[in-house]
Amino acid sequence: MQSHSVPDVPQIDPATAWKAVRDEGAVILDVREPEELDEVAIPDVTHIPLGQLSAESDELPRDRDLFVICRSGVRSAYATQFLMQSGFDRVRNITGGVIDWAQAGLPIIIDGETVCVEVPGEPAS
Repeated sequence: MQSHSVPDVPQIDPATAWKAVRDEGAVILDVREPEELDEVAIPDVTHIPLGQLSAESDELPRDRDLFVICRSGVRSAYATQFLMQSGFDRVRNITGGVIDWAQAGLPIIIDGETVCVEVPGEPAS
């Protein structure tokens, strides 16, 4: 049986990625399938399923940081690798995907409603 390894790509943790989105205008690219977004989504992201990324990557900004996310961080690592090979030099994979994002207490959308939570380490407003 062949072992498939995850590409070694630049990483960013979910809390740091969310801070960069809010403070610096970074963009999050969610590469999960549409039905996965029905279960849980992240607010204000760009969505391009991994299988469509090669056809639609020209729509992504090259002048801002781009952070890629999926369910657990594996598909997004492949997407990050593809984007790097396509000339995106400000792209990083969000470690642990939506699973770690939610466990970090960051905003998610469940059943059409945003669950607002505090960013770890920041005082509530």
